[in-house]
Amino acid sequence: MRGVDLARWRFDWDLTFAVLIADPDGTVLGRYGGRDERGADHWLTEASFARFLEGGLRAYAEHESRAVEREELHLEDVPAFAARDDGQCIHCHSVFPALREQAIEEGTWKRSGLWVYPSPGRIGLDLDRDQQTLITHVGEASPAGRAGLKPGERIARLGGVSIVSASDLMYALDRFDEEGGELSLSLASGRRVWLRLEPGWKRATPREFAWRPSKWGLTPAPGFGGPALTASELTQAGLDPGSFAFRVDYLVTWGENARFGRGAREQGLRKGEIVLGTSLKRDFDSVDHFHAWWRLTRRPSEHFDLLVWRGGKVVRLPWRVVE
Repeated sequence: MRGVDLARWRFDWDLTFAVLIADPDGTVLGRYGGRDERGADHWLTEASFARFLEGGLRAYAEHESRAVEREELHLEDVPAFAARDDGQCIHCHSVFPALREQAIEEGTWKRSGLWVYPSPGRIGLDLDRDQQTLITHVGEASPAGRAGLKPGERIARLGGVSIVSASDLMYALDRFDEEGGELSLSLASGRRVWLRLEPGWKRATPREFAWRPSKWGLTPAPGFGGPALTASELTQAGLDPGSFAFRVDYLVTWGENARFGRGAREQGLRKGEIVLGTSLKRDFDSVDHFHAWWRLTRRPSEHFDLLVWRGGKVVRLPWRVVE
């Protein structure tokens, strides 16, 4: 991302793949890519990409090109980023953490800034993977359901943004206020509805947030991690092959977050241990889910038990969340 104007080329920088179509005047006409908790390639299909390109041609033909002055933003000019990798290693996943750290230093950070590029599920929708304007599911009690949207309808515009892809829809949702309000949605049929969004509507669950690499900079952190056990490893350890467990292969005892790893070691955890979860929650989908849950829901000095598997039985380690 070195040299990229972040103010102009805006997309979900946590993702795996993105394509933007732009007019020569720099106006972005459409976005493709993005992801959610269902996987890095959930929205990536040949058919949807072809439709996106066709939509880009239509948008280009309809766009009235004009020069627009914009204030530029480059990550290498953000002071907080200079401390990272000597300011050299600029990847997409570096952007959100660096901007967050800069906002914290300036005293402007709000936790609501975590909830970026909400998935269609945040408003109660799901879309077809190949035809990403086609609604396939509507949650009955969701904003989409209350607005009267139905499966089979096609989205044309959301909040003034022309929708050709799921990425366009997530961009439109990202632009809307986290405090909620009424968001206009137009259908290809010409029908228009209003989505009524409550304050905090963007807030993702730990499961939804788990895939984001920007979670690693959040605290409090557990201070340890490792790979999930495979079904055969679970069986060999005497655990249900369908259960969640991971083996600790590192304790973070270095760097600026060393206190978390040292705290874990002082509370009795060792490398090689098998972690099953906590007394508050065990039904994790993945190790990433475990880390997101810890960072988003736990508070410093909170007490619960860490559950580990020792000698064929569950051992409860009394735990205090490190500040």
